[in-house]
Formats: sequence, C-alpha cells, structure tokens
Amino acid sequence: MSSSQLKEFLFFEDADTLAFIDPPSYRPTWSLNPNSAQGIGHRVHSQKLLATGSPFFQKLFEPRTQQRNIKRRGAPPEGIKYIIDLTPPLSDEDAVLYLTELSCPQGMRTWANSFSRWNLPLTCISGSDSFAGEEDLGPLPEYSPSRHRAGIVHILQVLEDISPQLDTPCKLWTFFALAKLYEIATMPQINVRVATWVYESTNARLIELHPETTYQLAKGTQCDHLLADSFSILVGEEALLLLRSSDFPGPRKRQATVHGRPQDQLDDDDLQRVQYAGESFLSYILERFADFIGIEMRWLNDSSMYQTALNFVPLNPDEEEVVSELISSLKDFVRATIWAALCPVRATWLPNKLKHDNTGTYPTNDFYHVYDSLDFVERLTTRTFWQQLIDRGLGEDDGELVPESYWGCSVADLCGYKGGPLRNQHEVIIRAVTRKELNRRAARFNEVLRPLDNGPPMELVQDRDEDKKFFGGAEPYFSVYAFVQEADYYMQAYARHMVNSNRPEMQYELTDTLTCLTDKEFKYLPLWAGGCDDGTGGVYAEQPPLAETGGFSAPGPAIHTGSGLSSYAPSTYSFVESTIHGASHRATEGFASEVMSIDSGDMSDAGESVAVGSVSVRPTDNADDLDFTLDSCAEDIDDVSFDTDSDSGDTVIVGNETESSEWDMVPNAPDSSLPIREKRRGENSELRNHQGVKSGNDGTQELPIRRKNF
Repeated sequence: MSSSQLKEFLFFEDADTLAFIDPPSYRPTWSLNPNSAQGIGHRVHSQKLLATGSPFFQKLFEPRTQQRNIKRRGAPPEGIKYIIDLTPPLSDEDAVLYLTELSCPQGMRTWANSFSRWNLPLTCISGSDSFAGEEDLGPLPEYSPSRHRAGIVHILQVLEDISPQLDTPCKLWTFFALAKLYEIATMPQINVRVATWVYESTNARLIELHPETTYQLAKGTQCDHLLADSFSILVGEEALLLLRSSDFPGPRKRQATVHGRPQDQLDDDDLQRVQYAGESFLSYILERFADFIGIEMRWLNDSSMYQTALNFVPLNPDEEEVVSELISSLKDFVRATIWAALCPVRATWLPNKLKHDNTGTYPTNDFYHVYDSLDFVERLTTRTFWQQLIDRGLGEDDGELVPESYWGCSVADLCGYKGGPLRNQHEVIIRAVTRKELNRRAARFNEVLRPLDNGPPMELVQDRDEDKKFFGGAEPYFSVYAFVQEADYYMQAYARHMVNSNRPEMQYELTDTLTCLTDKEFKYLPLWAGGCDDGTGGVYAEQPPLAETGGFSAPGPAIHTGSGLSSYAPSTYSFVESTIHGASHRATEGFASEVMSIDSGDMSDAGESVAVGSVSVRPTDNADDLDFTLDSCAEDIDDVSFDTDSDSGDTVIVGNETESSEWDMVPNAPDSSLPIREKRRGENSELRNHQGVKSGNDGTQELPIRRKNF
C-alpha cells in the first residue's frame, strides 16, 4: 500500500464497522486485491455515522441491509459488527441522481486557473484532481469516478473528526454534493468547512465571479450569510437586466450579464426568487434616485446652511422671493452636479489593484466599456455612477459642468419610459448654476437676514452642538462655501449608502451592479436565511391571502409557464407602472406639508374623521376635545410616529417623529435632529409662518397637525 493510499485509509482499532468503497469494477474489491485500502475496507465507528441522524446512514445499518452485505462480503472479522457498502451506484435512478449532483460546475473546474490573477490561497487550489492510475488529459471532466470515491472518504474523515484535505475546488464541490446526498450538509462539520473554504482570503472572489455556484453551496449547507452575499449579486444583475430587456421584448436566455459575466444555471425556483427580488430592487433604486434629485431633495435638510434659508420667515413678498430664489438655486446647483456625473463617457469602475484580462476570462477589456453603453436609467443601477459622486465630490464650480445639451431638459424627458417614478419629474429641470449666481443669491439673502433697527429681533433655531460649527449651524448668515461643504458631505453619504454592501464583512470589488438590497428583496429568501419564503408561495403574492377566500391566490415557485418566472409575475412594464403612483404620492404628499396649530378652525369645519395608521382623529369644535381611538396601548403614542399616504385633502400626521437617518452610518456626521415643525417642510410651506406644539389649558400637549399641500 502506497503512502498516499495510507493517508486516505481509515483504521480505528476500537471501531465496529467496515465501510467498503469498490472501484469502478463489477467485481468485489477484496477478490481483486486483498492488500489494497479498498479491498480491506475502512474501519470506522457506527455510532458516529448514526449520530448524524441521517436517514441515509440509518438505512445502511438496517438488519436486512446487513444480511445482504454479509452474504456478499463474507463473515466480518473479529470485533466488527457491521458492514456497509458506500460504493457509488452504477445504474437506475440513483446513479442518475449521483451523476447530476456530483457534476462539478464550470466555474469550479476552472477556478484554479485564476490563481495568479487573483492571488488565490494555495490551501484552496494547490492540490491535484488526478488520482493514482489516471493521466492528466487536459480540462477536468464534470464527473470523475475517482473524485467521487475520494469524496466519500472525505465525508468519513469528517465524521471521525479528521480534517479532510479539500485543496481543489472540485474536491470541495464533491465533498459538498455528497454531504447533501447523505443529508448531512447542514451539520457544522460540513457547512463550516464549506463556508471557510469560500471565504478564505481572496478565494471570496468566487462569490463575485460565480454567484450561482456559491448560491448553491449556501443553499445546500444553509449558510445564511453566504446565501445573502451571493443573492445580492444575482439580484443587482437582474435589476439591470430588467432595464436592458425592456428594450428587447420577449423571452431571454440566461447566458451572460450586461457586464459580460457568464451565468451558470439556477433551479427554476431560485431563478424565480431572483427575478421577483430584481423587480423589487429596481423599484427601490429608482425611488432612491427620485428622492435624490427630485423636487424635494429632502436629504439637503440635514445641511445647517440649507436650514438657515429654509427656516427663515419672510415678512413681505420681496423677502419671500429672495428666499425662494436662493433655495431654488441651491437645489439646481446640486442637481446639476449629480446629473453631470451621469453624462461623461467613462470606464466602468474597478479598483486600481485589479486589472482586466486579455485572455478572455471575465472581466475582460469589454468590461471597461459597459458603462459607456448604458443609458441614463441603466447607469443608476451601477456602482460606477455612485462611486463617481463619492470620488469627485462637490465644488463651487460644479453647477456649470452639466453639458449644455441638457440645459432646460426635465428629468422625466431624459429618463424616458424606463424611469418609473422619474417619469413624474417634469418640474425637475436641469440647468447650469454658476458660482456668480450662487454668490448673488446668497448676498441678497444675507441682506434680508440683517436685523432691522426698528424690527423684531431675528430668531434662529440652533440645534447643532458647539463642536459642529464647521457646518455653520450657529452662524446668522448664509455662506455658499459652507453650504457646498455640507452638501458634498451628505451627497457622498447618500452615495455610500447605495454603494456599500449589506454586510461590512463582504466587500465587492469586481461587481459593478449595486448590492444594497433591502428587506423587501431579502424576504424572498427561505425562512432559515431570514426571508419569508416558507415554501407555500405566499411570499410571491402582492397581498396577504385571506383565509375566507381559500388561501393564496398567486402561484408559488412550483408553478411555471416555460420559464423561471411565474405566469402571474408582474412584467417589467407593470412593475414600473406600479411604482409611479406610490413614489410620486409620497413625494408630493408625505413631505410638502404645512405645520398648523391643532386649534385651527379648518379641521372643526371639515367635520371629518381621518384615520392615521391605527389612530382615528375626529376634529371637534374645541381643540381640547380632540379624540383619539387607538387599537394599541395608549402608552405607544410617545414612541410611535404615525404617518399616512392618504389621498384625502386633510390628512393628519401625528408626531413624535424619530426617523433614523442614513447619515448615522457616516463617521462624525452632523447632528440631523431638528424640531418636528422644521424638519420636513415642503417648498410651498417653508416661507410661511407657523405654530409648533402648544400646551392646552389642562396642561396636556396639543399635537401639531400638518395639512397636505398639493
């Protein structure tokens, strides 16, 4: 017996089981060569195999199976109670199943070829997939009988607490596939080894280059973080494919992504999961950009300089015009900078340490030209655009960088039919704003800010800490320079939110599509991975099913019509349409609001009851008689913010608002907490005087009411 064979031979003196793995022959092993490891059999412990709880191993120890093995192999030697046969099946359905599961994907078979390019760890790729008696004839086959048998030994080693040498991608895949067939893949001895191999140093690039393969590894071992990392890439690529395929109606084949990455196969169930999540993610991206560049640009409210203009109360129409022109110019200035980042011809973003490969393996030289081939809406789904905003920043002259050909064009016209919620942005006009214009607007505003000798003293809300004076929160004048610094800070924070991955531990370097999935996308994952898919198909229904109607009305992943997507799945066009109303509704109703005192007569005159979430507000003749009907405990009023997207003209919003800001993720971010009455005021109401929260005669606090402006 050779030294290499001896290493793979398992022999424990106190073991009670002989495990035989016959070679690719139709005769018993020990009749051919009694001195070989296969002829002697591996001596292992039955209790360790049975402790797995696997039905596969339990069946091997059944009395009927044992009688058949003893009859075939002969009487067992002294100390041996059981004989099990782990020889791969040669025919029938079991053979087909094993052949299918053990067929190694193309990405795994060629992964070791990328050793020098990606500096892969030797512990993962330095081994050999050629076994004794075999010649290296070039490309590795999908299935190898010798690889199959070596994988069985690796499984026995793990169950005997011996670390197997999984030093090639094919060995790892065979080890995983056999564990799945033996129904032990979710055991820590298995799934921890698989995940450790994938995340070993630079070997984690396998997730970016072959996410379908790592998705299958994660699903089979129930490794939630590996599944989420792989799923994020697949969904981001699907979102871009949805936009691209809208230009070419009809069924599409899974061959390559827009960036040219060859796609591996997915099961129909998993493909449907990715497609539904891709549509949801595309909706999220478009809504985020609509909020980023749209009418409100609410993220600018965190700028103290912007708040200086926003909170100023004009005393006459002339002052109102000055403030309005300044606010409009500030928005146009930032908007022009954002749009300018979409326009130039540039290479697809890739870290400087990574270079394209001219040998034909992804990413190739063509990868660099993909971004230039995308239209405006498609570019929103890429890291290249958002990374550009982070890298270039915002300067005082950036408002002039937008190409002249786009001056006077609306965002709705520029984005076209693909834009979803952006198709409603007809009032958002792209125009160049010079530094001279900004300085002129700021100078006029600062003149208005100066207190009059015979007028009331000027009051400024100062919510910023003293150590944050860099952002100008306590200064009684408007500084263009300070505003640009603040806007740049928050613009980059907004862009980082889009570029960053959901798990800080996973850094994507070769993936240009966005991976910042939300719970709305992750809900399509199985329950064990933190999703909502319980296998019934209910997660694919747009509305929760009613028991009275017989349960779910939409098909689950088991129902297909020739493609991975259910016949009831929304099309790209219906998906885009479905986001238009919701996004524009929130943009026009949820934030352009006027803060009013609760004793305003308008509510009592309306005589209507307005429901807000679980709160019912009934206007009365007396503000003190305001009646709340709560479905939950009364103490929840102080902790919960109530809002609504109602279409009514008198929608009521009840504070406290305690929104979590996305800027919290940015180190040393300015304090974004503002009084309720000032935090989210629309452009139509920012110039009007208002009242905040008042106290009633009985000492109770009157909550502010905001009436919607249209």
